[in-house]
Amino acid sequence: MTKTREYADAAKHQIDQIATEIERLQEKADQTIADLRAEYERRIRDLSTEYDRELRSLRQMRNDTEARVTTLMNASGSAVEEMRSGVDAAINEMNNALVRARKHLKEL
Repeated sequence: MTKTREYADAAKHQIDQIATEIERLQEKADQTIADLRAEYERRIRDLSTEYDRELRSLRQMRNDTEARVTTLMNASGSAVEEMRSGVDAAINEMNNALVRARKHLKEL
């Protein structure tokens, strides 16, 4: 009976050690997940800020270009050609900004 008891005690001790190791692994897994979640949330905030900035810039370009078109519509004489050049340049810059924004969004 003593040998059985000793064996059972030894087995219980091994099981307790394994249980302790399982708990350590669980803590490590929980911490890793928490760290990844924090990094993921930080990255989302950063991307959101970046996207918002780019989109605000594009919208501002659109508004500025629309204002130039309105000014063009009210222009007369030699100012018309100058205004057309400005509108063309603004539209060209807007298109270039859209290309850059699309490329940037695809890269992320």
